Amino acid sequence: MIITTDQLEQIAAAGGGLILDASSMPFNQIKQISAAANNGKAKIVLKNLSGLTAIQLKELAALAPGLVIFDQTS
Repeated sequence: MIITTDQLEQIAAAGGGLILDASSMPFNQIKQISAAANNGKAKIVLKNLSGLTAIQLKELAALAPGLVIFDQTS
């Protein structure tokens, strides 16, 4: 199944939680989805974070406080 970034934003804005592979999408798309998650109070789990900086993680966390979870186990 192929889902677009716009569709992921709509799902998050509707309250649907998501697990996303951060290594497979640009930072700007992750930001858009995180902002939409705040509107829908949806939890977003981000995996494969090696391409993101601590500053970027902080920015994502600020977009949806308490809703963006960083999985550092993988």
